[in-house]
Amino acid sequence: MKYFKLSILLFVLLLMLTCKKNKNTVNANTDFFGPVPVDFYINMDLPSAVDLKFPNGYFYQLNAGFKGVVVYNTGFSGPDQYVAYDRTCPYRPDSSCSYVSIDSSSTLFFRCGQYLTPGKFTGCCASKFTAINGTQVEGKATRGLRQYYVTNYGNQLRITNTPL
Repeated sequence: MKYFKLSILLFVLLLMLTCKKNKNTVNANTDFFGPVPVDFYINMDLPSAVDLKFPNGYFYQLNAGFKGVVVYNTGFSGPDQYVAYDRTCPYRPDSSCSYVSIDSSSTLFFRCGQYLTPGKFTGCCASKFTAINGTQVEGKATRGLRQYYVTNYGNQLRITNTPL
């Protein structure tokens, strides 16, 4: 009986020592692209951003984030009224088609792909995300969109990657 317990203990110890975490898997599950500086303002009085004043309105900032940032009006009141996400799809973020765009059939969702010509959507991985919180709801992506912080200053919004 003593040898049986000892052999079980050695087996468990050996099993624990031989198991290693796959570094690529751990990194892939915690972040899908490196940190990028994000700090810009949107004046909602400008014609290009006036849609943000209305529920389900959105605005694309092309020169921010990894592949741009989309800012969205959730229709809620208070601090959750505006949300901002990086336009990079978490599934294969280095792919040239890995952009997130507003779904033309329902502005409540984003989907992976781009409108390269007006009215013609070119899909990438068929992933779909909720606009309210960026959660992945279908497709190949296994996690939600990277979210940024939004501070409301009346008719101006400030979007940053760090809380103010």
